[in-house]
Amino acid sequence: MKKYWSISGILIVAAALRLINLTSISLWHDEAFSALLIRYSWSEMLYRIGLDVHPPMYYIFLRIWHYGFGDSLFALRGMSVFFGVLTVWAAWLLVKEAFKSEKVALWAALLVAVNPFSVQYVTEARMYTMGAFFAVLAAYFLVRALHQQKALFEAGTQNMPNLPGSRSLKRKMLFSYLGFALSIIVLIYTHYYLLFTAAAICFYGLLHLYFHHQGTIKKYAWLLISFAIMVVSYLPWLKTFLFQYKQVGAGYWIPPMDVWSIPSTLWTLLFGIGHDVTKTRTQILLVVTFIFAVYFLYRFIKKTQNFEKWLILLAILAPFAGAFLFYFLSRLKGSGASVYLVRYFLYTSAFLSIALAVWLAEIKQRVLANCLLGVCVLFNLFAVYHFWNDLGVSTKPGMAAAAKFLAANVQPEDKLYVGSSFEFFNFKYYNRTPVRPLLYTGGSRDVHSMPHFAGTAILTNEDLVPDFNEQTRRGDLVWLLWTNGFGSSKPETPKNWAKIDEKGFAEVRPYVGTWVIVTEYKVQ
Repeated sequence: MKKYWSISGILIVAAALRLINLTSISLWHDEAFSALLIRYSWSEMLYRIGLDVHPPMYYIFLRIWHYGFGDSLFALRGMSVFFGVLTVWAAWLLVKEAFKSEKVALWAALLVAVNPFSVQYVTEARMYTMGAFFAVLAAYFLVRALHQQKALFEAGTQNMPNLPGSRSLKRKMLFSYLGFALSIIVLIYTHYYLLFTAAAICFYGLLHLYFHHQGTIKKYAWLLISFAIMVVSYLPWLKTFLFQYKQVGAGYWIPPMDVWSIPSTLWTLLFGIGHDVTKTRTQILLVVTFIFAVYFLYRFIKKTQNFEKWLILLAILAPFAGAFLFYFLSRLKGSGASVYLVRYFLYTSAFLSIALAVWLAEIKQRVLANCLLGVCVLFNLFAVYHFWNDLGVSTKPGMAAAAKFLAANVQPEDKLYVGSSFEFFNFKYYNRTPVRPLLYTGGSRDVHSMPHFAGTAILTNEDLVPDFNEQTRRGDLVWLLWTNGFGSSKPETPKNWAKIDEKGFAEVRPYVGTWVIVTEYKVQ
């Protein structure tokens, strides 16, 4: 058991970092969508997932998870922590199998464990850490399967294919291919950006077989069977995917890429410290970071002898390739839009840490390599501290505090309205008032006329209030919850509403500077 002490210690560190302040940030719109969606019946949940813009696997896992752990904020984010820690373990397995070095595997696991970007994203009850785990797991199973297949092929060349050891090796190979196929299926059903990662990993399988077996077609059989299983598994979802793709195109909100998108992403992936790209000093740091990333990836490819280096590189590049693909397709349509959000690159974060660990281990001066590893770990730990210190979460209770205030003051006969669809679901999650909140739409009476990113998949027409005057009468006490986040502002209220009081609650998400505000009115 002593050989597992080091990785066990790293996993404990990973868990501890990810549990710090786990529930200090209020649940926000995207997370609340997850939390409310799993409260429907299974059939209703799957139907409403189809109305959204994401595949279903994360919600299926979260639904099963909540049976055991509930749907408290700690439980919801706890699944993200669970997969975040498992990603560390999977990285250790992958590097041990691919690069045949316990030391390098531990270095990689340590860098993934302390990576500030990976630590930050466990505080969201969303699919990102789950996708990152299954991406690394799929890579591990593929590498393992290919190694076992190569060993089986070599045994066959000795004209002793039916030895007990060969039969056992074949069973292990089949198990690895099955694990690879199932992991990829989970990937492509978790997030559409993971289609690029899945494609990169699968392409590596073909590349490996071609390099090692050239035109020996029968050696491709198990990999191609795995591909067939993946394709067949996706066919039932294809119609829904096309609907969701069309829906995203009809209601687009993600800002376009710019010259700083990739350097900024690399900075975040490596260092995880917030930055303002409008400042010249920051722009210089981003350029230096970009050059450093290109340099160490070049050295990683140049110095590493293991063929599996190409798998790591492909997995790193896949999301960037996907972003450029979206960008060029939009340009062909006469648009400058893109599908580029930094959180999508969590799927490549562990692979980047693995490349960094392998590169450090390849440095011949042992003292220098160890020192550089220590610097990386210490800087990442500082970045985690810096992240929480800058956020000042103790002074930003957000929606949790706003909902608590309303629960203490709203009476059954009062009216309660939410002025932004981006605060409606998270308030519903926290709501303990005796009143059903309604979403003010400023005229929309049908959820189908609203953009999908407002969460229309779990909105109903009964949730909407298009006109304040239709819902209130003289003497009513009205509570209006609104935000300055998401580009929103206080809705225009009727002239006969007399303001009594207003309280603000600083929020962290969607960005620092967001406020959730409760205004109390009396209808004259």
